[in-house]
Amino acid sequence: MKTMKLIIEQSEEYSEPEITVKCGMMDERLESIINHIRLNMFSVAGVKDGVTKVLPLSEIFYFDSTDERTFVYLENEVYECAMKLYELEEQIARANFVRISKSCIVNIMKLDSVRPLLNSRYEARLENGEKLIISRHYLPDFKRKFGI
Repeated sequence: MKTMKLIIEQSEEYSEPEITVKCGMMDERLESIINHIRLNMFSVAGVKDGVTKVLPLSEIFYFDSTDERTFVYLENEVYECAMKLYELEEQIARANFVRISKSCIVNIMKLDSVRPLLNSRYEARLENGEKLIISRHYLPDFKRKFGI
């Protein structure tokens, strides 16, 4: 296994953190590290009971759109989000999220298991026990992102 060099430069002259990755060939380990960084760079504002909270992507299990409203699902909480599903999909396309149906985008880091169903669909079981259906139209993208 190849080693990896980590260089951290801390100085008052930097106004914001900057991460630069220098590599020969991208391998799975490096891709995983980069995805983890992307996951922590973006957050979503969610509203619950009139209170707005910043929700880091790493805590989000999935996004769901119902009746032209977008909801953000955490392990045990649900928030409403002002963004449309397609806007979220554009923002988080390079993170560990993938659309699994017309109305749902899931965080693949929160998946516990996946199993095939009838009619070329799959069932995704999340770490919190929730089950989501992966429609056949979105299955190829899901399989590519999930690595199956």
